[in-house]
Amino acid sequence: MFNKEGIPFFIIIVPFLAILFISFFSTSYYLKLTNSSFEIDTIEFKQVYILQNNYDEKKLSKLLQEKKKLHEIRQNEFKEFMIVLTVIIFVFMVLFSMLMNTIIHDVIKKYKNRVQNREERLESLNKTLVTEVEKGIEDGKQKDRAILQQSKLARMGEMIAMIAHQWRQPLTEVSGILMELETATRFKKVTNEHILKSIDKSDKMIEFMSNTIDDFRNFYKPDKKKEVFDVLASCKKAINLVNASLEDSSIILNLEVKNNSFINGYPTEFAQVILNLISNAKDILVERKIQNPKITLVIESFGSLCIIKVKDNAGGLDEKNYDLIFDPYFTTKESSKGTGLGLYISKLIIEKNMGGELSVKNDEKGAVFKIVLLG
Repeated sequence: MFNKEGIPFFIIIVPFLAILFISFFSTSYYLKLTNSSFEIDTIEFKQVYILQNNYDEKKLSKLLQEKKKLHEIRQNEFKEFMIVLTVIIFVFMVLFSMLMNTIIHDVIKKYKNRVQNREERLESLNKTLVTEVEKGIEDGKQKDRAILQQSKLARMGEMIAMIAHQWRQPLTEVSGILMELETATRFKKVTNEHILKSIDKSDKMIEFMSNTIDDFRNFYKPDKKKEVFDVLASCKKAINLVNASLEDSSIILNLEVKNNSFINGYPTEFAQVILNLISNAKDILVERKIQNPKITLVIESFGSLCIIKVKDNAGGLDEKNYDLIFDPYFTTKESSKGTGLGLYISKLIIEKNMGGELSVKNDEKGAVFKIVLLG
């Protein structure tokens, strides 16, 4: 039998049993050899002896003396026995103390070794943990860089598509002006006034196209510091870029301004979020082939809070996608039409960069994306 420290149980209990036995034995034997006990025995012996018929005083005295000598001999033997027993107990306790000291030393040594082993394992685990954390941080950074790079590529693709929509009308008009000049030239009806007028129209169209490039370039240029900006102006900036694409898809955009606000943040990044939400709404309306497609942009404020909503009538999101819609790489679009990064980047801009909140829910007509910012 062993206790939890690994010390044999009998080593602990035997000394206590031995001491208890010796104490009991010594006490009982001492009670028999005390002088008071001897005197009581002597008195009883006298009483018994006197009652006998052949009572002899001398003989009684002699018997008592013999008993007294025997009592003294027993006492001396007991004293010698107790001395020997004391020496044995002392030696036993010394040996037992040495044994216990050895056992305790071994137990402490084992405990120290266990503690040392645990410390070494902890140190090894800490080193491994530090390495794993550093690796995780580096993997996270690489993932972030990859996400940002893909986001840039996605934005570039969106920008090219929007530029194409913006340029389609002016290019058509320039083509019409050139065809008109060609026809007039062939039939010898061209005049200087006609030529100058055509050149003037063409210059305006080309200037518009050039301004479109500048608008897009400035639009995707990141803000370096926060500033107080007009929410309505930023929203209109996004609308101007996507308006041609909406018209091409026959989508009506309604702008409802209940209360305009001024926000301290990043105006260009905020406009990019609005552009992304409108573009997503446009894509789902086109994908589901909604009759009379509409997008509504609502700007309102309550005290210091500014709330911007982007609503569509495309039927809404599947409820199972509520918790996934803002995850990176999650998309309900075809792989060729979406990367799943737009809403993820938008949520980062609103919540991490501007300290606001971006959420989504369904109403009776479709999805409602809501931005809440502190004015």
